[in-house]
Amino acid sequence: MTGTHIIMLSEAFGRVAADGSAALAFRRQKIDRHLLVSERIVIDFTGVRSANSSFMNALLTGLFEDNGEVLLSKFVFKGCNPTVRVLVESAIHLGLCKHEERQRA
Repeated sequence: MTGTHIIMLSEAFGRVAADGSAALAFRRQKIDRHLLVSERIVIDFTGVRSANSSFMNALLTGLFEDNGEVLLSKFVFKGCNPTVRVLVESAIHLGLCKHEERQRA
């Protein structure tokens, strides 16, 4: 495994992160491939002023739904303003709930 992979979201999305389909494509291209090879993945929200739940769910929920709590120790979320932080936490919580439901089924 390699060290830390840093992802600067403002470089890809600017100040407003609101397109769920773009977030999903970004996740598949820029995040998924680092899950197995990077020890830590830093998602840096510095410069992102606002986001919406569609964007955040597309970016994060599926990751945590597929992989569960093990990802909590791999990811670092940096530069989140209070609004973005709530959306990040909600997307992770939703993903973990879905993961737990799948484990019970």
